Amino acid sequence: MLKIRLSRRGKKRQPSYRVVVADVNSKRDGRIVERIGHYNPLTNPAEFAIQEDRALHWLSVGAQPTDAVRRLLDKQGTFERLSRLHAGESAAALAAEVTGEVVAAPEAVEEVAEVEETVEEEEEEAVAEETAAAETVASAEEETVEEETEAEAAADEAEVEAEEDEAEAEEDEEEAA
Repeated sequence: MLKIRLSRRGKKRQPSYRVVVADVNSKRDGRIVERIGHYNPLTNPAEFAIQEDRALHWLSVGAQPTDAVRRLLDKQGTFERLSRLHAGESAAALAAEVTGEVVAAPEAVEEVAEVEETVEEEEEEAVAEETAAAETVASAEEETVEEETEAEAAADEAEVEAEEDEAEAEEDEEEAA
């Protein structure tokens, strides 16, 4: 059987403790399974930090806390979260409550994914509209260029015809002379 208990560290008359998971039969400061936190009773108020996710894990698999560790876990609110864990809440979301991190619920993640898909679709539509507008502008420019080209060709033809007419007129004058 596993216990969550304190393992003493520090000098004489200056204790500090580690919160550890250990076998019931191992010595107080002996072999441990995992270190999940620390406790310093000398500070005012006493300082302690226990990894919430690991504590929830070990409590959920049957590890029993000692009385001292039980008091620390009560101060941290771990037993309340353990009952919520058994009710079906996410361990990551529960552990984030202690650290103050923001962890999205699975429903919120799905909603965010849907919103992101909608935004992507709207962006694709906007890009398609911009492309269509650019194609319209390009085709209008091409038509304008074609019209200008046709006008230039017509002007060139008119010049050529005028030159031919002049040349014919000169030949007629030379023949007449």
